[in-house]
Amino acid sequence: MATILPPPESKEEFLEMFGMTIPERRRGTGRVFPTQYAPSRVGPTGDPRVEFLGRPGPINDFMERTAPKVPGASISVPEPEARTCAKRLENNGPFGDNAAQTSNRAELRAALAALRARQWSDDGYRTVVIATDSEYVAQGVTEWVRKWVGNGWKTSKGKNVANRDLWELLLGEAERYQECGLAIQFWRIDRSLNHVADAAAAKALTDGDDENFEDFMVPGI
Repeated sequence: MATILPPPESKEEFLEMFGMTIPERRRGTGRVFPTQYAPSRVGPTGDPRVEFLGRPGPINDFMERTAPKVPGASISVPEPEARTCAKRLENNGPFGDNAAQTSNRAELRAALAALRARQWSDDGYRTVVIATDSEYVAQGVTEWVRKWVGNGWKTSKGKNVANRDLWELLLGEAERYQECGLAIQFWRIDRSLNHVADAAAAKALTDGDDENFEDFMVPGI
């Protein structure tokens, strides 16, 4: 006889039910940088569903760009393991910094949500590929951020790097996962593959404001 458990009443009960813990938030130092993914079967604007056919499903992260003042952030895992999560971009970052809500910030936030949704190394993964249509994220985390770290988080024009808190957390994720034997790669794909998460992120714009950074915790992706 099957026992039906009542739904969890709090985040703590949810995490306990699925044996999950919220990962630490670490400011990366530039000790580890994610790398670019080189498609083996298709071109640089190919479809991840084709590229990874017959292999364990990658995380695919497609970001919403509309309504830049109040963006949503969305992550999507392709079929046959279709799963999409979306929420409104928070007003405060992972370390408490207040930040303007922009499309670039939403794109970074979605990548972080994908990486922090589960402890992927515990599920046997040794590489996580983030497929994104965002040049800002894909090129930023594999190329530009190296220069920013070396310049003390200044751009080539001497200005402060925007969204530094999220870039630092993203580098922190690279460091944290390297310690677990997992590598992070980014793959820039075509905008036309973004429609599922676009719709989910647009829907999230109707949600009320979220003040503080909060992790997506998704069991069983």
